[in-house]
Amino acid sequence: MRFVALMLILLLSGCLESTVEDGRVFTVETLDRSEDSGPIYSMKDNLSEGPVLVLFIGVGCTGCKDWTDDLREHHADWMAQDPPLQIVSVERYLQFETKEDVAEEFGSPESNHYTPWPIVLPTDDDSIQRIEDQANLSQSIFEYYGLPGTPELFLIDQDGVIRWESSTYYPNENSIQEIENEYNKVI
Repeated sequence: MRFVALMLILLLSGCLESTVEDGRVFTVETLDRSEDSGPIYSMKDNLSEGPVLVLFIGVGCTGCKDWTDDLREHHADWMAQDPPLQIVSVERYLQFETKEDVAEEFGSPESNHYTPWPIVLPTDDDSIQRIEDQANLSQSIFEYYGLPGTPELFLIDQDGVIRWESSTYYPNENSIQEIENEYNKVI
């Protein structure tokens, strides 16, 4: 009888609701422009204001440039919402692209693909952190996000949980609406 009960528990355990993922955040160096609000970006601080859309970028990535240009068109409106939908661009390939490369391509109003929101520069050694105490965990930021390519977008809710991930290299006519729909689900 105990064996049958144990087997039922094991078989049905997949039907039980899993626990909610603990929130994760990062605190890393920025380009240190006025748009970055200082030399260090804290996702936890930003999440206290509203959800964050994370965009992994690379200097040579044409999809990243298209996403940046499309997102820039909506950035001011999103920041005026309550709560704001914030954006952060995460340079993915610092081992190949320099801080200066990133600044030249995305960093100033004179850049080809100006980014009016924070740009962060994590390394492979920067750890993801628990949201509640910002303790460094064993995973790097890149490992936590599944070793993303570029471009890759993630919508993070105010608890630090990934709620949406993009599925297109280039934005399309539905991309902005999809992001706004996901934002509305998390607020």
